[in-house]
Amino acid sequence: MYTYLWSFFLFAFLGWCGEVIFAAIQEKRFVNRGFLNGPLCPIYGFGVVTMDFLLRPFGTNPAVLLIGSMLLGSALKWLAGFLLEKLFHQKWWDYSDHRHNLNGYICLKFSILWGVAGAVVVRYLMPWTHRIFSWMPQPLGWILLAILGSLFLADFLVTVIGLVGLNRKLRNLEYVTSKLRQGSDRLGQDLFKGATTLNERRLAGKKALEKDWQREAVRLKEKYEQNLQNNWLRRRLLKAFPDLRILKHNEQLEEFRQNVDVFRRRSWEAMRKRNEDARAAYETRLAPGEERPFAFGLCYSKLFWIFVTGNVAGFVLETIYALVTTHEFQVRVGLVFGPFIPVYGMGAVVITLVLSRLYNQKDIMIFLASMFIGGAFEYLCSFSQQAVFGTVSWEYSGSPLNIGGRTNLMYSFFWGILGLIWVKDLYPALSKRIQKIPKKTGRIVTIVVSILMAVDILLSVGAVYRRSERVNNIPATNSVQVFFDTYFPDSYLDFIFPHMEYVGKPELPKPPQE
Repeated sequence: MYTYLWSFFLFAFLGWCGEVIFAAIQEKRFVNRGFLNGPLCPIYGFGVVTMDFLLRPFGTNPAVLLIGSMLLGSALKWLAGFLLEKLFHQKWWDYSDHRHNLNGYICLKFSILWGVAGAVVVRYLMPWTHRIFSWMPQPLGWILLAILGSLFLADFLVTVIGLVGLNRKLRNLEYVTSKLRQGSDRLGQDLFKGATTLNERRLAGKKALEKDWQREAVRLKEKYEQNLQNNWLRRRLLKAFPDLRILKHNEQLEEFRQNVDVFRRRSWEAMRKRNEDARAAYETRLAPGEERPFAFGLCYSKLFWIFVTGNVAGFVLETIYALVTTHEFQVRVGLVFGPFIPVYGMGAVVITLVLSRLYNQKDIMIFLASMFIGGAFEYLCSFSQQAVFGTVSWEYSGSPLNIGGRTNLMYSFFWGILGLIWVKDLYPALSKRIQKIPKKTGRIVTIVVSILMAVDILLSVGAVYRRSERVNNIPATNSVQVFFDTYFPDSYLDFIFPHMEYVGKPELPKPPQE
C-alpha cells in the first residue's frame, strides 16, 4: 500500500510531464494538459498501479505484459472518458478522426502505446520503484503522503467545482441568448401586427422600448461572458483540452473559446509592455543633449529611496499578516521611531543590486534567485542580530524545513514571490516615479531623510544593545547608558518589538588549539 501510493504520485507526475512535452511539440508552447491544476495526471498513476498489481505475476512473460497492459490501459482510458462525459456532460478528448477508435474515447494507436509503455514500466521500472521507496523512512514517507494527498484532494475539489460552474455558466448564457432571440421575435411580431393601428408616437415608443430591452439583454449576456473570462480555471481547462465539447452548449463554448483567445492576446500584449517597462528601467540611457534626471541609474539616491520604500512596505505587510493570523493589531517595526523594518529595506536593495542584470531572464529564474537570496539574507540578519545583541526577532525552529530556526522554506518562497514582483513590476514603476522628482528638491529631501534615518538606526542599535546589558544586570555607569535607560526602557521596547527575545549570543566554533 505504501509503495503503491508513492508509485501513484510518481507516475501521475511523469505522465503529466509526458503530456506537457507532447503538447509542446505539437503546439510549440507550454500547455498544462492535466485534468487537475497541479502537475499530476491521475489516469497515469491509476494505470501504472493497476497494471503492476494485476500483471506482476506475469512479469517474466513479455507477451502477456504487452497484451495485458494494452487491454488494461485502453479499458481505463475508455472508462475515464465515459465517466467524465456522464458526470460533467463534457467530452475531454475525441479520437473520432483517428482510425480504429471506439466511441472517440480510445483508438488503436494510443492503445498500442499503452501496451508498450505498460509492459516496460511493469517489467523494469516498478521493481526499482518499490526498492527505492522502501528505503525511505516510513514515518517521513507517510507524512509526505498525507501532504500530497491533501493537496491532491483540494485540487480535485477545486477542479470539480470549476467544471460544474462552467456548465452552469454556459447554460445561463444559452438561456440569456434564447431569451434575447425570443424577445426580439415577439416584439417584431407585435410591431408588425400593430403597424396599421398604432399611431406614429406609439410606434416610436415601442421601438424605444425594444431598443431598451435589447440593450439590457445584451448587457446581461456580456456580464455572463465576462464572468466566464475571469475564471482562470475554466480558461486553463479549455486551453489544456482543445477537443473539449460540452453537450448541448457547443455554440456557447465556441464563443467562450474565442473570448479566451482574445483574452490571451491581450495578456501577451500586457506582458510585452511589462517587459519593455522593465528594460527601460534597467537599461538606463540618455539621449544626446538630454538632461540627467534625479536619481538616474543605481546611484545612492535611488538605492536610498528603495531602502525607505522597502521599510514601509515591510511594515504594511507585517501589520496585515498580524491582523490575518492573530486577529489583532500589533506594532511590528524594526526601529524605535517610524513605520520602518530595515530587513525589508535592505532586502529590496540587495535584490535590486544582485538581480538588476537578470531582469530579462525567465520568471522562474528570477523567482529561484530571489528565493535563495532572500532566505540567505534573512538567515544572515538573524545571526548578526544574535551575535551583536544576543537577541532574535523571529524564530522558526517549530516550522518544517527550517535552517537553524532563522529561515525556512515557506518564507524563502515568499521572498521568491516578492523578489519576482519587485524586479518585474514594482522597481520599474518606482524608479520612473523617483526620477520625476525635481533634482534640487530630491537632493535636499534625500540628505535630510538620510540624516534622520541614520539617527533612528543609531538610536535603535543603542537601545537594543543597552537592553541586552540590562538583561545581564550591567548597571548604567555613564550618561549614554542613563539616556537609553530613561528614554527607551524595557516597557517601550516590549511594545514596539513584541517578538524580540534575548537568547544570548551564539556559540561560535573555537579554532583548534595547537
